[in-house]
Amino acid sequence: MSQTCSIEDEKHHGFGEQCGVVTGTEIKITKHTAQTNLLIDFNLSCSHWFFQEFGLTIFTIAAIVAVPIMSMLADKYGRKPIIVFSAILAFLANLAASFSPNYAVFLCLRAIVGASSDTYLSVGSVATCEYISEKARAWITVVYNVAWSLGMVWTLLVTLMTTDWRWRYFIVVFPGIYAFLLWCFLPESPHWLIVKNRTEKLKKYIETANRINKKTPDFSECQQSSYHEEKHESFKALLGSKKLIWILFANGFIEMVISLVYFAISFLCAELGGDHVQAFLFSSIVEIPAGLSVLPLMIFMGRKTLVIWCLVFQTLALIAVTVFLHSYEMNLAMMLVAKIMATIIYSVHPIWANEQFPTSVRSLCFSLMNVPQSLGIIMSPYLKHIAMSPNWLPYVVIALFSFISATLAFMLNETKNTKLPTDVESLTNPTEAADLAAYCSNTSSSTVSSISKNNTKSSKKTASNENVTKSLGTVTFTSE
Repeated sequence: MSQTCSIEDEKHHGFGEQCGVVTGTEIKITKHTAQTNLLIDFNLSCSHWFFQEFGLTIFTIAAIVAVPIMSMLADKYGRKPIIVFSAILAFLANLAASFSPNYAVFLCLRAIVGASSDTYLSVGSVATCEYISEKARAWITVVYNVAWSLGMVWTLLVTLMTTDWRWRYFIVVFPGIYAFLLWCFLPESPHWLIVKNRTEKLKKYIETANRINKKTPDFSECQQSSYHEEKHESFKALLGSKKLIWILFANGFIEMVISLVYFAISFLCAELGGDHVQAFLFSSIVEIPAGLSVLPLMIFMGRKTLVIWCLVFQTLALIAVTVFLHSYEMNLAMMLVAKIMATIIYSVHPIWANEQFPTSVRSLCFSLMNVPQSLGIIMSPYLKHIAMSPNWLPYVVIALFSFISATLAFMLNETKNTKLPTDVESLTNPTEAADLAAYCSNTSSSTVSSISKNNTKSSKKTASNENVTKSLGTVTFTSE
């Protein structure tokens, strides 16, 4: 699709111009088996490459606008309804895009897909870290990477099934029908339920977990004397913490760099020459061993050390690409090494970042971090169109960004075996927040004890004023 003609005429710069229509141009069909593609179907063969790649650009721009808003709603109303709604909307918009009558409709649908897809990816990433305990959280990377790699292989297989872009688009998104099952099987985040004092739903969550796992764990080791006040902190609270702003900036820059490297290599591998299908296949397959290696690496090295070393090796691989620019095999090999490193970072860093953000604003922070990540995705498809002299300069610039990311990662804290911060105050002043929680817990316990004695002499009070103690096995919930 990048091998297109260009029209050099100051009077004609529309993006709907066709070879053969504008005077002085003609179409020569050299491969009759290629029935159609998106560019030909929408008369974009001779348009500027900016418009040709705009399907991904509008996808990402819509995500930048929508995700922070949807993430704030997820902090307020829960992770599950936002994930389910956005996943179903993305599936329906994707199906509709394959029937687009023109490029304008296609771009509008791509915007909807971008807004909804990035929403369920962002909120889902936050929820997954909240579903799974710290000791088992490394398994997220295995499932995520295997699923992502299989998705890339599925895309390649569909490409070989048919030459019609509409059928390709329709078939490749069809597994998204699973979104309708999420409402039945996806639980609400237990961390969110705790912060919102939804003790009844939390009891059901634990009952379900015990039934599925066929065991009743001893919760005494994780039981604590703390008081959870329902909190929904806003963007203003986030801006009031210099520490949280610094964490956002550092993690955002890292996300921008790894998304730029990851997607740029995915696109450039098929543009190096040689067998395009083979290059894309290698680019997809290497992610499976990379994803599987993340589990033991996270357990052995933790989050911070692993991210730093992968960024360093990614920097070295990108510099090596400049040495082997004229060798297809070595160039591809160095790109795949850089992509393996980017895949590992892409797997570990979201978990590490989520563990740094407070629960009360975790979805909001993660969505804000995704803004620079989206900028990296926007820039990635245009790299193959930009002619820079010398031709190794783009790789050196990206390598420099990668090294800066490693430096920023070095200045962040390790989160392995640490407790997730509940709110902005517990992140900014952890010692003071712990003292306040202990004080509130003692006060709350005294109040419950006093009311229990009075209740033996008095009649039942209204539900809004009643203190009830609910027990589930070894777990005790106290709520007003």
